[in-house]
Amino acid sequence: MTARPEAIAAAEWWANRLANPASHDVGAETANIVTNTVAALVERQRSQAQLEAFREALVDEIDQHVAQYSWRPDEPDFGSALRAIAVDYGPDPVLADAAERAGFELKILDLPMKTVMWINPGTVTVAEGYSAQPVVIWRADQ
Repeated sequence: MTARPEAIAAAEWWANRLANPASHDVGAETANIVTNTVAALVERQRSQAQLEAFREALVDEIDQHVAQYSWRPDEPDFGSALRAIAVDYGPDPVLADAAERAGFELKILDLPMKTVMWINPGTVTVAEGYSAQPVVIWRADQ
C-alpha cells in the first residue's frame, strides 16, 4: 500500500527539523536565541542513513496514526485534533517510535519544542514554536 501524500510531507518536515536542530523557531526572540544556543551545544550528529531511516519509518508511523482516526476527505477538519503530532516537553510517541525504528532515541532538543502538526486530508499544517501561528506546509492542490 502506498502511503498518503500527507504522511510523506509531514515526515519530510520532521526529518528536516531533525537534520537541522539549530534552526528551531520557538516563537519569542529571546527564547529562540537560548534554545538555538543550547541545541547547538548538544547537537547530535545523525548520519544520512539514520535520517533517511527515520524519515521512512515516520512515513509509516504517521500513515498508521492518521488511519486510526476519521479520515474524511469531504470533512477534512473532522478528527483533526486526534491526528495531531506534537512536541512539548518531549517528542510525540509517533516521532519517538520512528526514531527507535531508525536505531536512535530522540532527546528533548532534537525537535522544535512547543510545536504542533495537524495532518488532515489534503493539508498538513504546523505551528512551530511557542505561540506560533499555524502555517500550511503542504496542500494537495499545490
